[in-house]
Amino acid sequence: MRSWILTLLTSLLPMLVAPFAAAAVGPTVEQAWARATPPGVDVGAVYLTIVGGPAADRLTSATTARASMVHLHTIEESGGVAKMRAVEGIEVPAGKRVVLAPKGTHIMLMGLGRPLVAGEKFSLTVRFEKVGDRTVEVVVQPASADGPTASASAH
Repeated sequence: MRSWILTLLTSLLPMLVAPFAAAAVGPTVEQAWARATPPGVDVGAVYLTIVGGPAADRLTSATTARASMVHLHTIEESGGVAKMRAVEGIEVPAGKRVVLAPKGTHIMLMGLGRPLVAGEKFSLTVRFEKVGDRTVEVVVQPASADGPTASASAH
């Protein structure tokens, strides 16, 4: 009986430890959200928080079936004029939070086949230079939202 219990524990241990080990390996993504878009508008943005893992990493790209193109963007102000521009990556320092938010760094969705509707959820895969892909659920908020609600999931 003792040998059977030991065998069972040995086989279950990797499944119990894996989720915690994965989180310790690299960055995690929390509170992914987007604003609803009006009919006829084929662009939108995703905002989220990245929590750095034990080592620095870099967000290099993102993909979703909801858009034909996805770019990492930032907004810079110069001479009182805000300009949006694509960036090659977003640095994620070890143990630090990086917030992608309106009027700042964000994930731009282009070529939306249909508007983003409040209450809708969709998958977004973000790619990190060192740890690879993380897939998160994006919760679409009302167009007037300034941030995620409690329903925006953490991953």
